[in-house]
Amino acid sequence: MGRDQRENYSRYETQGISRRTTVSNERRQSSVRQSVGYGAAGGVRRSDVSGVPGGSRRSGTSGTSGGSRRSGTSGAAGGSRRGGISGAPGGSRWSDASGATGGSRYAGASVTGGQSGRSAAQKRGRKNVRRQRRKKRTAAILCLILVICLVAGCGAGVWFLYGRGRKTGVPQVSVSLESLDSPYAILLDAASGSVIASKNGDDKIYPASMAKVMTVYTAISHIGSLDQTVTMSYDYYDALYAQDASRAGFDPGEEAKLKDLLYGALLPSGAECCMQLALEAAGSEEAFAELMNQTARELGLTQTHFVNCTGLHSDDQYSTPHEIGLILQAALKNKTFRQVFTTHSYTVGATKLHPDGFTFWSSMFKNMQSETVIGGEIMGGKTGYTQEAGHCLVSMAEIEGREYILVTAGWASNPRTEQYHINDAFLGYNALGRAIAEQNQ
Repeated sequence: MGRDQRENYSRYETQGISRRTTVSNERRQSSVRQSVGYGAAGGVRRSDVSGVPGGSRRSGTSGTSGGSRRSGTSGAAGGSRRGGISGAPGGSRWSDASGATGGSRYAGASVTGGQSGRSAAQKRGRKNVRRQRRKKRTAAILCLILVICLVAGCGAGVWFLYGRGRKTGVPQVSVSLESLDSPYAILLDAASGSVIASKNGDDKIYPASMAKVMTVYTAISHIGSLDQTVTMSYDYYDALYAQDASRAGFDPGEEAKLKDLLYGALLPSGAECCMQLALEAAGSEEAFAELMNQTARELGLTQTHFVNCTGLHSDDQYSTPHEIGLILQAALKNKTFRQVFTTHSYTVGATKLHPDGFTFWSSMFKNMQSETVIGGEIMGGKTGYTQEAGHCLVSMAEIEGREYILVTAGWASNPRTEQYHINDAFLGYNALGRAIAEQNQ
């Protein structure tokens, strides 16, 4: 080969190398431009962008199937160990920005991870705001409940102190019992037991036959069936005859229903009825008197004591007008007692000794021309008399739809005097009715 040929060959070789160098440089620049993103499926074997099937041996981004041999994370999830930008989920070990999800070990801030951090901080901030709002709402609700409770408590206190009488219906009226002939008297509200008026109402008295209110009430409470028939005992009649005790009309040995004896004890004040009820309930009059005292204690009575069931006089049998009224208040809550107490008359069915039966009347109603009082009427009552006790009466009236109890005691010591104890009942109830009517005007 001649010199000219060699020079031409050298020039051509130089130009080829130059062209190859230029192409190689262009390829490197193209690879650098493509290293920001992934290849279609893989990476170039030694370039910054891998080829289709495989992954770069030292590439910044691995292929889809394979991963960089020396990369921090392989495959689609991994990134180049020294790449500028890592793969989609992972991040470069040395890069300035991490991948889609992770962050670079030395990165100043990640592309998506930074946004995710800011988003988490914002969420925590919003949660804190919501938490503070809930606390404020809870505090406001608690304060509102406290205010409502305080207002309700104050209202209840005002009602109790100033409006209790009106709320319960107890009339706030002024009634005097000084005009009554009976030296002892008291007027009570039947529902509450409140004292409306009193005239020596807490003084000691002898109750006489007003004690039979407790007798009948105690018998009803301690006898199982009032429909059963019993035979009147012979044991107590002689004693009753000797003391001139009042009787309803049952004879010794006569059969009688216990229910009939209740009416016989309260309406005509029959002592034989009381004695038979005592025997049926407790076995003896002494044991029955103890049941009466037990009932008195249960009612909270402290000035009442019984030794017999008939009301016949004994210095050891006593009470007060107030406590007699409270006994009637309790008894009226019993349906059977109320029915008996408010009855004007009662007829006993035929017996062997009384084939036509017989009728007895209330000792109070038979001495009244009318039961009417101002605003209502007298509904029932039990009279009583002994020389030591005088004339007594415990009664109940309904005035303007509400029930009241009046007890009078100690009028006169002669049984043939006029029935001023009954007249006192009209005076007391009329005074109350008049006061209520004036208040309602």
